Amino acid sequence: MTTHRYERGAIVGDYARGGLGFVITAGPVLFVPMVSWLTVMFAGFALLFGVYVVRTWMRAATEIEVDEAGIAARGPLGKAIPWNDLEAIELRYFATRRDKEGGWMQMRLRGGGAALAIESSLDGFEAVAERAAAAAARNQLALSQVTQENLKALGLLGGARASGGTASARDDRLGLE
Repeated sequence: MTTHRYERGAIVGDYARGGLGFVITAGPVLFVPMVSWLTVMFAGFALLFGVYVVRTWMRAATEIEVDEAGIAARGPLGKAIPWNDLEAIELRYFATRRDKEGGWMQMRLRGGGAALAIESSLDGFEAVAERAAAAAARNQLALSQVTQENLKALGLLGGARASGGTASARDDRLGLE
């Protein structure tokens, strides 16, 4: 079994951004007289930043455990998905710049009545994605074109079938069987 946590640098940066945003938006609501519509607007943004900080705390408090049997999130709102019950995998890339340099990936797994989202700031993300891709291939899951392209970018594509294809269909261009 391997245990993975989110990288400390990413978590600290998220806390800093969320905390600063909360202070900048909640401060005026508490200490500066404003017209009501402006107060509501600033309070709404403060609420969003507050939720962001709480979600960051939840990621910091969560460990992802991966073994031959499945994947589990241990911590607040923990969930587990046995590999044999894996029903869907989505791997998406979110670019932070127009030239698509920089950004992060998010992998969503569903199965066994649970859903789990993992971001690429998780240490060992590639190893976790490799296990998930192998389980998707064993379970003969249909993968979206976006997921296929992102798995290929990680160097993990092989054995899973394309959406709408069959498990025996061959696509040499993407290395699918």
